[in-house]
Amino acid sequence: MKHMKHMKRIVEILLYLWQLPQNLVGLLLVLVLRPEVKYNYDGVAICYASRMRGGISLGKYVIMRDVFKDHRMSDEQHELGHSIQSRYLGPLYLFVIGIPSILWAAWWNADRNRDYYSFYTERWADRLGGVNRC
Repeated sequence: MKHMKHMKRIVEILLYLWQLPQNLVGLLLVLVLRPEVKYNYDGVAICYASRMRGGISLGKYVIMRDVFKDHRMSDEQHELGHSIQSRYLGPLYLFVIGIPSILWAAWWNADRNRDYYSFYTERWADRLGGVNRC
């Protein structure tokens, strides 16, 4: 039993290091925004902050606008989907998902002629998080 606890801890440390770039950015946001932590889901802290505009997933940190706290489970699931992407991609996450997703959100806010969740980063996060938008 003690051996399993040690192995689990080693896996947690390796996973944190695998996702280090996004974990550091997420930790910085947590320190700046000081969000309320709603709960921890499979090693991911689900946090809510009034100064957030939407949601962001950075490694083991999901930070969302506090108005979503009680009513938007699909938003939590979507952000958890991004956390799974982070686990898959490790240090490539910010380049493959994070930066394109932020650029897409900025462009989409300026021109809403397309479905926000049609972009590959968002569609994949929905699928991984179990969100069905039909």
